[in-house]
Amino acid sequence: MKVFIDFDDVIFNTKEFKHDFKRMFIENGISGEIFDKYYNDPNDTRAVKTFDPWKQIERIHGELNIDTEEITRHVNDFIADMSVYVFDDVKDFVREIGAENICIVSFGEKELQTRKIVNSKIGDFICNIVITDNSKSESIMKILNENKLDKNEKVFFLDDRTEQINDIKKTISHVTTIFVKRPEGRYQEMVKDECCDHEAHNLKEALEIIVKTE
Repeated sequence: MKVFIDFDDVIFNTKEFKHDFKRMFIENGISGEIFDKYYNDPNDTRAVKTFDPWKQIERIHGELNIDTEEITRHVNDFIADMSVYVFDDVKDFVREIGAENICIVSFGEKELQTRKIVNSKIGDFICNIVITDNSKSESIMKILNENKLDKNEKVFFLDDRTEQINDIKKTISHVTTIFVKRPEGRYQEMVKDECCDHEAHNLKEALEIIVKTE
């Protein structure tokens, strides 16, 4: 069995992280409006965008005369320990599935995503981690080909975004997909569609689905 699992909003409470991160900017004299205005790169035309706080600071500096060194220090201090944002059910899920059977596949800007994952301490019990700013399906296909899994071995993909699940299902049709829609997630407007084999609202429910299916 191989379980590929998303990081943001599945393992990590990204909504709470973003709320606290934004508050940190506000506490340092940068308004919420300015934070939101420069959150994403205006030249990034992709449907799913990555977030780079250091480039965000540069964009803000283009409009406001801020102390970039000071706010950068606050950003680095803030992301130094991300363990508080890991959902409580993650460790039980990993223990039941087995860390050796799990691979985190995360979409995001390389440096920030690496630091979020490393500083969340999730790497202490899951060592297989892939970070990409391209297609998750390409990364997963590469892993499956490299590991030469038995054709009868079950493969699962857990994500909170239906477009990611749809891409996986189109590329690797035999993967069992689980749409993870936590109440704490950012994308409550998304609903289960035909690309999602199952829906879970936490990792306890996802575990039950995997056990029954496997």
